[in-house]
Amino acid sequence: MNNPEEELKLHLRPRATETVSIKIPTDTLRSLEKVAASQDMSLEALLKLYIGKGLRQNLAKL
Repeated sequence: MNNPEEELKLHLRPRATETVSIKIPTDTLRSLEKVAASQDMSLEALLKLYIGKGLRQNLAKL
């Protein structure tokens, strides 16, 4: 039987990335930082989560 640790191993493939710059209202940014901290996440990780979630929802509607 396989080792349980092997079964849980994620196989992520590297993907090309680009850096983007966006203007976010200061109060919105502070709120995002609070949410990220409460979830024990970085701000970048939270933004990626939100973008990915919204993108999947929109793509499902196409």
